Amino acid sequence: MIDPSWARGALDFILAYWPYLSIAGLAAVSAGMFRRLQASEMSSSAEKEQTFFLVILYIFMKSGKTVLTAFREAAARKKYIKHLSDVSSYLVRESEQKTLAEGLKTYVHPSREFTLLLGSLGEDLESGFGVVEKVEKLIEQAISREADRWRRYVDSVETLGEVVVSVILLIPLIYVVGGLLGGFPLIYSVVIAVAAAAVLYVVSSASEPLHLVDLPRSITIASTAMIFVFGGVLATSLLGFTPVLLGMVAGFATLVWGLFVHFRYVRRAVAEGEAAFLLLDGVAARLRAGYPLGRSLEAVVDPRYKRYAHSIAHGLEITPLNRFMALAMETVKVARLGGLGAEALSLLARLALSIYLSFTGARARMKLYTALAIASGAAIVAVSAITLTPFTGLPEEVSSEIQRLVAVPSIEPVLPLAMLVSYVLGVTVGRIEDQTVAACWRAGAGVFATLLVYSIASAFV
Repeated sequence: MIDPSWARGALDFILAYWPYLSIAGLAAVSAGMFRRLQASEMSSSAEKEQTFFLVILYIFMKSGKTVLTAFREAAARKKYIKHLSDVSSYLVRESEQKTLAEGLKTYVHPSREFTLLLGSLGEDLESGFGVVEKVEKLIEQAISREADRWRRYVDSVETLGEVVVSVILLIPLIYVVGGLLGGFPLIYSVVIAVAAAAVLYVVSSASEPLHLVDLPRSITIASTAMIFVFGGVLATSLLGFTPVLLGMVAGFATLVWGLFVHFRYVRRAVAEGEAAFLLLDGVAARLRAGYPLGRSLEAVVDPRYKRYAHSIAHGLEITPLNRFMALAMETVKVARLGGLGAEALSLLARLALSIYLSFTGARARMKLYTALAIASGAAIVAVSAITLTPFTGLPEEVSSEIQRLVAVPSIEPVLPLAMLVSYVLGVTVGRIEDQTVAACWRAGAGVFATLLVYSIASAFV
């Protein structure tokens, strides 16, 4: 039986110190959530980078290097495997205290799949079985599952995208009905729309199977700054500061810059996926035929991968915009030194083709969302205009009587909201489809489409 005095003392303590207890509890919950989010992020990063990680290990082990040297090479390639390079560095340091096999077997990662992979490699290394053959089989599995990974990714993005678009297209009805019932603050609609697009952006970025597009850092920074600046410009139009003029400025700047980035960088990054396959496959074919690799690279005339082959042949440095293209070039450089045979290059060529076809297939399926992003603001204006037409198209005496009974909302406040929605959705869909926020031309096109429909609708409402 509980002592009543003890229970009363505990209650008095809680009542006296409840603010501090609440803060301590909130801090404990936040710390737990942070650790779980951190573990989830590490697990996601490992799954994204695992294919590149296996390729790097395979290239150097197949060329005759030791497993430890292959892990050192992986640790040095932070550009391709940002998270797993840190894991490789840790395992290399652990090998100084104990054997690499023991380090691989005892290492625990938040991703269970990656933990099992390292443990399997450690078992093979300790028993003396072929680690190279194991990695080769893992790459074979990656080839077969790559298309399925991208298909599941697009399916999940499409499902979430449908929900987001449905929510956003309900905004005009919320605004009009809320206005008739006594007023609905426009800021609520803005928060709903931006939050929905933000959820789509975060979830799609986190679940991306493989990141391929690497634009120059200066372009990414400039694009991000511009997106925030002109997003702020559109946000000020919510305060009533000449929304048409602000929309034209923001739309024009974003459209021009986005098209420049698309034609100058994004198209090249996508095309380099095909070039990586052609380069690896072409080198493998020449090795099988017994041709000297250096002269064969100089003789390449196919414009799709000529510049990359010639740069390797002449020792020139170029920076690919596609991560797998960069790995393919490193692979050919190793092969040129006599470290890789035709079979290894053919295997990596098949992987390059699988990744390229999966990525371009996913981009093709996302074209519908490009159209929806561009048309979203225009659709909001059009639906609002159609909904308001029964009230504005009545005879003047009837209209004035309705205005006396209910607050009929105006279409003018819808324009800033519609432009902001099309802008945010355009940036989000560009990031999903092209793997970079710099692909922002859809945002500019959406703002212009919104202004066009508004100019037509305002003549009738």
